[in-house]
Amino acid sequence: MLREEGAIAPLVLPPLTPHERIFKEFDAYLRSERGLAPRSIVRHLPVIRRFLHEVCSGGAAGALSKISQEDVIRYVERHAQDWSAGTGKAMCWSLRAFLRYLHHRGLNARPLADCVPSMRRWKLATLPTYLPAVQVRKALDGCDRETVMGRRDYAILLLLAKLGLRADEVATLTLDDIDWRASEILVRAKGRQRARMPIPPDIGAAIVAYLRNGRPKSSCRRLFVRTLAPHVGFASGCAITMIAKAALDRVGIEGCAHRGAHIFRHSLATELLRSGATLSEIGQLLRHENHDTTRIYAKVDIDALRTLSLPWPGGVQ
Repeated sequence: MLREEGAIAPLVLPPLTPHERIFKEFDAYLRSERGLAPRSIVRHLPVIRRFLHEVCSGGAAGALSKISQEDVIRYVERHAQDWSAGTGKAMCWSLRAFLRYLHHRGLNARPLADCVPSMRRWKLATLPTYLPAVQVRKALDGCDRETVMGRRDYAILLLLAKLGLRADEVATLTLDDIDWRASEILVRAKGRQRARMPIPPDIGAAIVAYLRNGRPKSSCRRLFVRTLAPHVGFASGCAITMIAKAALDRVGIEGCAHRGAHIFRHSLATELLRSGATLSEIGQLLRHENHDTTRIYAKVDIDALRTLSLPWPGGVQ
């Protein structure tokens, strides 16, 4: 208001650096031409920022034209040992998309996307990390529901543990996604898919408790918002992952290979399988598009696998 009246000088923003300008243009390219969802773009930009920081440390626009095949290969080789197979595959996808964009814009004459190494990832090669039901319950009970943050985190953990929602799916839930009359919640899944899921009574009660006695007053339509000002929704699923990790740390659950939101999804699938649910039913609940994604849970059903195993020659019969 003071600026509109001329009482104070107008706000002057510093000019964008060459790299910031590229980030902004690449962001627009991913949205408009590649059709990526905002939560997907959020994952790619940090990869590109780190790549440019290491390869083009000067920050000059002209440095983009000097990126070579050797720079790209050395960067991937330098970090490959720190990446899991899944993370490495995603990182390489981000690099290819960015390098393809540079070539398309004429900012680099070399088709560098073709030289990004492929990260080999064997299907069904690993076991999903999961928690026994008693530890899931322990993590839920560790939330102090006498506090604002505890009520919020308890509702979030229930959505992860009982409905198997992904971190991004929880972060993007809005107040308008809940149909209280039908006891359903609208979930924005991967690939811009949408699914309506039933709200079990315990989850409904936890959300109501949070809305009545926990959620700060805010014009934001996101279901879950920050407890400290500004009271806005989370930028991505990373915050949900941190809430899940904090819940495990709070009750002393250690020794998990992966300690984040997804471990609750794996735990739900494993418990359902051991309770007699079929892989098809589990895949429908978790909204898997590929049946192979669900098949991995068959590997943790030890009792079923034991009945299929052959006796060891010369061993105990």
